[in-house]
Amino acid sequence: MIEIINGISFQEYCLTRNRIAILLNFLGKEHKKDTIKDKLIISDFFLKFPELISDETELRKFDTQFSYFHWKPNYKLYNAVLADLSARGIIVLNSVNNRYLVTDRGKAFVVDLLSEKEANWDEILNSCEYIVSKILNKSVSAGQAMIQNRLDKIRRN
Repeated sequence: MIEIINGISFQEYCLTRNRIAILLNFLGKEHKKDTIKDKLIISDFFLKFPELISDETELRKFDTQFSYFHWKPNYKLYNAVLADLSARGIIVLNSVNNRYLVTDRGKAFVVDLLSEKEANWDEILNSCEYIVSKILNKSVSAGQAMIQNRLDKIRRN
C-alpha cells in the first residue's frame, strides 16, 4: 500500500478528493450553502458511508461497522485534499466567508468522473441531495451530533 499521508493510502486520498469535488460541483459555482472545511468533512462522512443516510441502516460487513466508530476526521488528509483541489484550480476558497466553490475546471473534472461506469452515481447524487438539505444548513456541532446519534443507534442494534 502506497501511503501519501501517514496512515492514508493513495486510493483513500483520491476517493476523498473526488467526493469533495463531486459535492461542490453538485452545489454549483454560485451556491450560498455553508461549505467551510468542517462542514465539508462532516458531509464527506455521509458520502463515504451513504448507508447511514437511511434510518434503516443495516450493518453488512464488520470492516464497515468498525470504520464507523473511528469517524473523527484526519485533518491532515482534508487539508491536503483541499490544498490539492485548490492548486489544480478545481475549487476556490472564498476568503470573505471561508466557503469552497467549484470552478469551471472543477465541473469538467467531475463530468469526467461521472462518465466512469464503475461507481454507483445515483447513490452518490442522492447522498449529495441529503447533505444539502439536512447537513449544510446545520451548525458544525449539530452535524457532528447527527453523526454520533446515528452511530449510537447502530451500536444499540
